[in-house]
Amino acid sequence: MLELDYVLIGFLDRHYAALPPEDQRLFIRILDFEDQLLLDWVMGNVVPSDANIRRLVGLMQMRT
Repeated sequence: MLELDYVLIGFLDRHYAALPPEDQRLFIRILDFEDQLLLDWVMGNVVPSDANIRRLVGLMQMRT
């Protein structure tokens, strides 16, 4: 999904290196989820049930 690629690559390029190691690992972990679910999360259509994923997605929403 092109829209999702823009969000993920932009976040990776601009913010990934500044994340704490646990958030860097979490970012890598969320890449295993289905593209449609990831897009729904970052667009705010669906709220992740996991609190850590919810927090990271919130960071991605604020920084894109």
